[in-house]
Amino acid sequence: MSNIFDYLLWRGDLSFSAAPFNEVDNLILSMLSFIEYRDIVPGKLLGTPVRLSECLRRYEKNFPTGEDFGVIVPAETTDLFRQAALSARFSEIYAAYYINKTSDGSGDPLQFAAITYILPDNSVFIAFRGTDDSLVGWREDFNLSFTCPIRSQELAAAYVADVASVYRGDIRIGGHSKGGNLSVYAAAFVPPHVQQRIVTAYSNDGPGFLPHVLETAEYRAIADRVITFVPQSSVIGMLLEHDGEYRVIDSTIHNGLFQHDPFSWSVSGPKFLHREGLSKQGQRHDQVLRSWLSKLDSEERRRFTETLFGVLESTGAKTVSDLTEGRLNSIGTILRTFGNLDRETREQVFNFIKRLAEAAVE
Repeated sequence: MSNIFDYLLWRGDLSFSAAPFNEVDNLILSMLSFIEYRDIVPGKLLGTPVRLSECLRRYEKNFPTGEDFGVIVPAETTDLFRQAALSARFSEIYAAYYINKTSDGSGDPLQFAAITYILPDNSVFIAFRGTDDSLVGWREDFNLSFTCPIRSQELAAAYVADVASVYRGDIRIGGHSKGGNLSVYAAAFVPPHVQQRIVTAYSNDGPGFLPHVLETAEYRAIADRVITFVPQSSVIGMLLEHDGEYRVIDSTIHNGLFQHDPFSWSVSGPKFLHREGLSKQGQRHDQVLRSWLSKLDSEERRRFTETLFGVLESTGAKTVSDLTEGRLNSIGTILRTFGNLDRETREQVFNFIKRLAEAAVE
C-alpha cells in the first residue's frame, strides 16, 4: 500500500496553486518538525526565513551521516525531509522561527519544539514536534493525564500568537503524537482575533484532553476546525478525551501501538485511505483505556507518574535509547530502586497495574 513517500513521488511535482494544501501535506510538514533545524533556521521571530531546499543543504552539512533520532522517532524522517525538500511542491516552502526547548529535569518537565512553514500563497503551517527520545518528554506526556495546561501547551499557544503577529496569511497548525495535542490546544487558547484566522488544527494520532478542557468556550469556538486522524487500531490517539469524531485511516501494520508510525499510514492520491471506523482491536483499546483512566483520580495518576519516572531516572538514563542500549544494567537498577520504595508506594504501583488488567478483562 502507498504511503507518504509514494505521495511525494506521485504528486511532488504539483505546485500548491495546481493542487491545494491537503491532509497528507499536513502529515509531511508535521513530521518535518522532528528535524534539528538549529543553526539552519533562525530562532528569532523576525529572523529571515530559509527556503526548504536551502535548509536541506545546510542540514546535510551539519549531519553528513544523518541525524540520530533515537528509538522513538522513525529514522525515515531524514529521508522524508530530503525527498520533500527536493520536490517541486515543497522546495519553495520557507521555514522560519525554529524553537527547541527541553528542561534539565528540575521543575516541571518540558520538551517543546516548533517551526513555521510559509507556503507560496503566504499562508503558514505551524508544526509542533511530538514526543522525542527524551525521558523528560515522556514524563511531560504522562502529565497530560492529570494536569492542563502543561508547559508545552502554554508555549504552543504563545508561539502561535507570536507567529500571527508577524505573518498575515491564513494559519494551519499540526503535529504528530503530542504535537497534535499541542496544535489543538494552541488553536483553542490563542486570542480570539488569532483564532479567527485559523483554517484547521490537525492532530495526527495525538492524545486528547481532560474532559473539562473540551467544555471550555475557547475550545468550543475552534471545535469545528479540529481534524483528528487515528489509525484503525490506535493506542496513543485513544488516550484521554476527544471531541466529536476522529477520522480513521488505514495502517499497514497490524499491531496497534506500532500503527503510531506515520510511515505506515496508507495514502490514496491527495488523501489518506480512510476506513469507516476503528477495527475491533482499536475499539478494545478505546474501551480499555477509558475504563482504566476512569478508575484513577488525578492524584493517583500524578503519584504513579512521579514514581515511574523516578525509578527510570534512577538508572542515569536521559533518553529511552539509554534505557534500551544499556538494557541489562538498567533492568537491575530499576528492580533495586523499585525494591527500595516504601511499602505504600509499591502498593500504589501494583494497584495501578491491577486496574489496567481489570479494565482489559472487563
